[in-house]
Amino acid sequence: MASSKCNENYIREAAYYLWQNAGCPMGQDEKFWSMAVEQMSACKCTKTACKKSASTAKKSTSTAKKSSK
Repeated sequence: MASSKCNENYIREAAYYLWQNAGCPMGQDEKFWSMAVEQMSACKCTKTACKKSASTAKKSTSTAKKSSK
């Protein structure tokens, strides 16, 4: 179960940064989520990455959700 939480946090953070790097386009949440999932398949989430991801994902997610509305 912890692995799926780690994966979700990694994907959430990666999607947020991809979205930011693309200039924060509105209405493309699924596109950036899919891109992050593709990145996830390319590399495994390690314990270190999970801890870092979990700490920043909380901040990133609330900002991304507010901005995408």
